[in-house]
Amino acid sequence: MIVAKVKVDVITAIYNAETTIEETVRSAMHQEIPPNLIHRLLLQLPAVLSTNNTQLRRRIHFDICICCYDDASTDNSMAVLSSLEKVTNWEGASSDANEDTDSEIVTIRTRLLIGSAPIGTSSRGAGYARNQAVKLRDDNDIENVTNDDKITEGQEHEQLHFLCILDSDDIMHSTRIAEQTCAMLSLGAEQREKMLMGCQFDRIPKDSTNHYSQWANSLSDERLYLEKFRECTLIQPTWFLSKACFERIGGYLEAPTLDDDLVPSKRPKLCSESLESDDDNVLSALDSNGSNSHSYRLVHPSEVLDSTINNDVHPWEKRTLGSCHEKAINTLRLAEDTRFFYAHLHAGGRLYLHRTPTPLLSYRHRAGMSQSSSTPRKLLLKLRAKAWEDLIFYSTKSGEAYDNTIWSGGFVIWGAGRDGKDFLKALSPPVASKVICFVDVDQKKIETTKWYENPTLGNRRIPILHFSVLAKRDVSGEVKFGHIDKKRCGEDQFSLVSVQRIESNDRIHAPENNENDKNKKPSASTIEPEVLQQLPVVVCVAMYRSNGALESNVASIGRTEGVDLWHIS
Repeated sequence: MIVAKVKVDVITAIYNAETTIEETVRSAMHQEIPPNLIHRLLLQLPAVLSTNNTQLRRRIHFDICICCYDDASTDNSMAVLSSLEKVTNWEGASSDANEDTDSEIVTIRTRLLIGSAPIGTSSRGAGYARNQAVKLRDDNDIENVTNDDKITEGQEHEQLHFLCILDSDDIMHSTRIAEQTCAMLSLGAEQREKMLMGCQFDRIPKDSTNHYSQWANSLSDERLYLEKFRECTLIQPTWFLSKACFERIGGYLEAPTLDDDLVPSKRPKLCSESLESDDDNVLSALDSNGSNSHSYRLVHPSEVLDSTINNDVHPWEKRTLGSCHEKAINTLRLAEDTRFFYAHLHAGGRLYLHRTPTPLLSYRHRAGMSQSSSTPRKLLLKLRAKAWEDLIFYSTKSGEAYDNTIWSGGFVIWGAGRDGKDFLKALSPPVASKVICFVDVDQKKIETTKWYENPTLGNRRIPILHFSVLAKRDVSGEVKFGHIDKKRCGEDQFSLVSVQRIESNDRIHAPENNENDKNKKPSASTIEPEVLQQLPVVVCVAMYRSNGALESNVASIGRTEGVDLWHIS
């Protein structure tokens, strides 16, 4: 007999979720395996076990644990969980491939496991709570061998262990675990351990955040990769991954506690002393749960340096904070999904959106009540900028390597507005110094501004040019670029307009840095048009918002997305 035991831990972090947690837990407890998936699962067993014997009887046993960790809720969330644990018998659910014979069978055993923060402690954040939920299976010692677990002579046996992320206000559809498990088993063992899988979702209320939902549900495999610096292209409540993948990353980042900050022996070196040589020390100091002391940790230096002092100093250069204060700790608790997402990619992880005829999750939207709504926009941009530096500019991602020489000679920021300037300020000084110019589509802005200056960037003036200067000179004749006329009520009109290019003998004036004398005015140097036509580009203007104008303009400059062009906004 071929036997596979599939462990699936549904990981749910809970904080003040008394109004939604019962529906969430019940949706996870009542999972089923439809007949078509039973057949597919059983067919996949020989490949999963690497056996050529396809004549053996087959059995899959699903051992599902709903792992709920309450992170010091101040409402009745724990009381709701306790009532579910006491009054409901979750044992013995099963699905049979053939009710008349035991030759092929799929069974399910489901358990509810509950953990909570010690009485009197305060919330540690969603990342910490999820790490604790992952530990609940082992902590509750449910690994005792039962009759279902015994392996008899002649059986080929395999154990697989997956984690299924579920927010405390969302609803799993009844076949989610079966669908995502089946998709995982269709992959090879090496692929499974590197895969972060998402699924399609609908919204509660229906059609809320419609633009975002359509984008996330329709991304192709290629766009999952190409838009990874714009957003987490797989939303966290849909994540499904192997436990080995989770452990290799080191779990979620956990912020230190205020108590740890007050005890010098426990205080992580997050601040001045850890940044004297290299900001990587910041990352290694933030080992969340001790599982991997060499894990990549996505932390922007401004999070652990005092941003309230001397605003004329670049945040990367501040060295005065001696210990982590409450504001820094609270910041490190935010954006746990973003930090995990890029840690996964840094470790050579892969992304996959499992597409099904119907969604596998109902994703609840509660305006102003989610952690994501309280996460500052600038923090997310800083984290994406840091991830872009690490994965692209410095090419430190394990696995496939990017050609960072493309970027080390200088690059262009597309968008001289808020996001473009914030992206520049979020870069480390060595990388920011490689920004040659901004480009923009707004001719009036270019004519009136011409330069961007900021004291935190040193004695530099960065020119603002029309994006047409980036276009390669491999075509002749009139060139047209996308233009959008702004109107009210979303009635923007997109059209193609003629734009005059810079002639080949024109030169763009740019300042030279005078590092030895900061009081000296910068002298003018020139940028040859041919150089501009070869520079890589970071686009800091939102996609899909201009009726195709931005996308048309970006396509016109002849760069290759994912090689010498990346979208950030």
